[in-house]
Amino acid sequence: MLPLLVCLSLCVYSQGSPLGCRWLDDKFRLYSHKSLELLDTMVNNSTNSSVEPEEMVIFPQELYRQTFNASAEDKLALAAQIMNETVALLMEDHSGASWDEKQVENLVNVLTQQADNLQACMVSPGHKRSEEVERYFNRLSNHILKKMDYSAAAWELIREEIETLLMQTHLLVSTLLSTP
Repeated sequence: MLPLLVCLSLCVYSQGSPLGCRWLDDKFRLYSHKSLELLDTMVNNSTNSSVEPEEMVIFPQELYRQTFNASAEDKLALAAQIMNETVALLMEDHSGASWDEKQVENLVNVLTQQADNLQACMVSPGHKRSEEVERYFNRLSNHILKKMDYSAAAWELIREEIETLLMQTHLLVSTLLSTP
């Protein structure tokens, strides 16, 4: 009976751990590629502009460097937070962008599912949120979108920033995947 309990406990624990999460190995890449594909499609429908904001907002790269060397939990927590913050940003008034509303909705859905599944892969889902990430997204909203009056040019800058963030997040989470 004891060996059965030990085996059962190990199975339950491995399903709850980041490296034992089936969604991570089976679906993460699919969702990640889909979100980047949707962003690429949005650029084709977007008004490109070379307008630069007065104050560029730069992601705290040191946070990525630290997280690359951190635990799987920290990697998943950062990735999920970035997805959730991106969704919140996309929910702002994007009527100035010439994006197809259905594509924005699809992107929001993919990112929400991705964030939810990343959080489900965490052993302790109540992981502390990064204040640096929150400040970064607040600056994107305040220093780019609001200052540029939610224009198509502002949204194109946001789209480009989101694309970079999602690529970096993909690389971060890919370090946890067991399949190449």
